[in-house]
Amino acid sequence: MKKLMINKKAKVQISAIGLVIVLMAVSIGGLLFVTYKSGMWDEWLGEDGTAGQTIVGPDGTIITPTVPSEAIRTGTAKWSIETVTTHTASGSSDTAYVGFCVADQDGYFDMMDYVEKNEMAAAPPDESTNFFSVGDEILMVVSSDNDATDCNETYNRWFYIESLDHGAYVKPLPKLNPISALTEYTVGGDYKYKVDGSRCETTSQKVHWYEAGDGSYWSLGTFTLYERLADENTIVQHISAGVVGATYNDGATFEDADSDIVANYTFTGDSQDIFLQLIGEEANGAWGVPTLAVTSAGQIKQYQGVIVFATDAVGIDTQPILDDGWQQMNKAGLTGDIAFYYVVNPFSEGCVPGSGDTLDLSVDITIDDSLLTASTEYEFEVWFLDYQCVQDVARGSTTASVPSGNGIVAEVGADAVSQPVAMTLSSGSAATPALMGHFTTNA
Repeated sequence: MKKLMINKKAKVQISAIGLVIVLMAVSIGGLLFVTYKSGMWDEWLGEDGTAGQTIVGPDGTIITPTVPSEAIRTGTAKWSIETVTTHTASGSSDTAYVGFCVADQDGYFDMMDYVEKNEMAAAPPDESTNFFSVGDEILMVVSSDNDATDCNETYNRWFYIESLDHGAYVKPLPKLNPISALTEYTVGGDYKYKVDGSRCETTSQKVHWYEAGDGSYWSLGTFTLYERLADENTIVQHISAGVVGATYNDGATFEDADSDIVANYTFTGDSQDIFLQLIGEEANGAWGVPTLAVTSAGQIKQYQGVIVFATDAVGIDTQPILDDGWQQMNKAGLTGDIAFYYVVNPFSEGCVPGSGDTLDLSVDITIDDSLLTASTEYEFEVWFLDYQCVQDVARGSTTASVPSGNGIVAEVGADAVSQPVAMTLSSGSAATPALMGHFTTNA
């Protein structure tokens, strides 16, 4: 009987201890809830919503702040836009757009089934009208037609979030070849896409869950865009053996007639290089940055900067030209000339300058006249064109118009192609050039 009473006493003590533990847990939980709702988490996380800092408690214990549970992390998104080189705000008022597309349950993106195309508010940061939840897979298109100093609008960029959450990376699609991160599918007759996150770039830009007096939202950070140098601040010319053959610098008064040619190149040997140049007169503007657009059918196509060279020296040795990185154009009806195109790498060939620097593109084409008639004058024509689909150019189709805004894409950024004159045909020969030139073969 005494043993039984002892056991009862022990049970009462254990029950009391358990009650104390429960009360302590409830109190701590309530305290955490109150601090969360009062905004103390924001103080711990920092005003920009960054996490990862540790706090030393009164008893010396280390506390690592965490964001709220997944169940309640649903909110709008906020962001800002700036230029890559100037690092100044590029989007304000109605001059910038961010389009959102969320993958379906099978992981497909449909460019025509976008969540929203949000126009920039009066002053950044801007905010989406749609709510996004933890785990959403998001593809975004960012564009702006804002003109930075001495520039003329921007090239749009695409960004990818593999799984929306606090600390997730906001990854730009690869800047040199953005379409390489996309795989195209045809599902039920519609174009759909999946994104390979491993092919995207990883920068310091991350998602942060943020709470403050203005509510809860996903902070997507700052999207950076490449400004395009204005045509009137660009020198376009060709030069050989230190002599400038033709040049213009306003993007409109093209050197497209024999009378516009400054100098004829007279070769003294079988081979001579002609350099085709695009030179910036003002800082911070780029040219020829690859970008993506969506057709009216929902298909994504890539557009970039190309140079086109055509000449009536149809018997020219093409191998030295191909060795320079050019490709021969296959244009139906082009019988009086032979034409080549060069796809510019803007990031390695001087078209994307550092902050405060100017663009400087110079591409050479080697003219080997050993198969041509001696002491004979030949003509050539040149075009510098951005926003070109390389597959179309290969077939001889260039354009002076930028792609239309369809689906998730509100606009490609610019309203017109730089140096806006496309190659046409006249009596089997290339016509309407931006630059003309002559070379005379050696004796």
